[in-house]
Amino acid sequence: MVDTHVGTKSYKSPLLWLPCELLVHTASYLSPEDLFNLRLTCRRIETFLFDTFSEEFFANRRFMVTECLKCLIDISKHPTLSKRLIKFTIGLDRLYSSDALPSVGDGGWGDNNLPTKRGVEPYRLEELAVEQNWLVSSGRLQLLLSEALNDLPNLIELNLRDASIIREFPRPESNPSFVSHGTAEVRRQTGIDLSSNESHLHQQDQFADIIFSTALLAVARSGKRLKAITVDIQKRDMGLSSSAFAIPKSLVSSLRFALQDLRSLNLSVSFTYVTLGSFATGSMAFLRWQPHYLFSFLEYTPNLTRIRIESKGPSFLSDGIIGWLARLVDLSNGKQVEGSRLHGRLQPGFDHVALGQRFHNLQVLELGNMISPTESLSKVLLHLTSSLRKLGLCMVGLSVAPGDDELDNNRRSPNAWSYIFREMSKSTCLEDIHISSLGHHTPGCTTGDNKHQVVFLKSEFGVQSGPRNGLLNTWSHVGSISVMKAFLVEVAEKTVVICSSCKQRNSSYRTSEEIL
Repeated sequence: MVDTHVGTKSYKSPLLWLPCELLVHTASYLSPEDLFNLRLTCRRIETFLFDTFSEEFFANRRFMVTECLKCLIDISKHPTLSKRLIKFTIGLDRLYSSDALPSVGDGGWGDNNLPTKRGVEPYRLEELAVEQNWLVSSGRLQLLLSEALNDLPNLIELNLRDASIIREFPRPESNPSFVSHGTAEVRRQTGIDLSSNESHLHQQDQFADIIFSTALLAVARSGKRLKAITVDIQKRDMGLSSSAFAIPKSLVSSLRFALQDLRSLNLSVSFTYVTLGSFATGSMAFLRWQPHYLFSFLEYTPNLTRIRIESKGPSFLSDGIIGWLARLVDLSNGKQVEGSRLHGRLQPGFDHVALGQRFHNLQVLELGNMISPTESLSKVLLHLTSSLRKLGLCMVGLSVAPGDDELDNNRRSPNAWSYIFREMSKSTCLEDIHISSLGHHTPGCTTGDNKHQVVFLKSEFGVQSGPRNGLLNTWSHVGSISVMKAFLVEVAEKTVVICSSCKQRNSSYRTSEEIL
């Protein structure tokens, strides 16, 4: 392509007359197939496009747990591509032999008169499912990951996902979803499609726990120092169990080194106790006398600036991660804090004050699906007002204790949420806030998961939304620090708890009819 010969004259391709930047920009509009063909036309074109090509297709790679991980090793052995890989995602694309069974309304039997779904190869699916189980149980997965990570010098982010995510800037004619390498081959061989945006995990399967522990071990053995870890599990009521964070003492020093520079931690976690008789069958829950090992794991992450924890399923911890952070606040203020059954024992000789001061620089805090005493959440949020830039609270409930119950003790206090927002407005560095589906628990009126609904009165401040019934339960705002203070005052004034019975004890409560 460099030269075109006509008679005795040689002509250079007009494409090479373009500046390198313009050629690269033009190539960004091509489909993957056209881009690959363009790169094959000549070495000069390949040189022009190599940097952007390698960054787009190799900076962030996702693999499912099969022998396709050998491709990751091939990338790690490449002298240039190995340096491009920054983010590595393990797809929790689980293979089950039972997925060959026909579902209700599937439309009949398989082609070979077997009780299977149409188009599914049950025997090949069984072979790949056995292979996947063997990779995990034999330790080969850990060996493959360790071999690859040893030769990926710039890897800083580890992700685990059970569902596909949408690409931010997909190429024309390319798959808009970011799927695992290996899913196309699985579909070709078995007929099972793993490319949907739905989870492929079954309940009570500890696959995610084992993959997380295995990946951590591989990271520790490779000497990598990660900057971000994400475990995003979309499966309903399913998250990493306590056992996923149980680290043997012999590996603690290596893990501390690997997590020393960790800045971002995004986790889907299960805080569910084990039910009678289920522990022996591999339950994802933990016994009531056991601590949840997440809190021990968090002690190995001293430099976090971003924490996002979503509690999955029914939680049996009264305050969970919020209570743990509240304990750190007390430690940083020099208070004596006793170890608790929920958060584990404080280690003798450990610098507890230093532990409490670690989270002074926390800039992003996002919590989902948990209940906390008003005192604990208030303590955490007020402590972080000098550092916190972004706050997200989704399906977070406040548990009001009898001693601070606003119903009879302080009729001028409308609700605990209004108190928290008003106190935060006095000193804050917030620039981004999102609150959604908040809850409110009072003694004698709400028990368990039953809680008061928290809604917002209409405002011109920020963005409000809600379900079709007209009640506004979501409110977000992004703005400067000075504007955010005014916004929090507005939120405090227009946060309302709905309860017709409690309204008889405090006129600040409302009914749904009054709001609408």
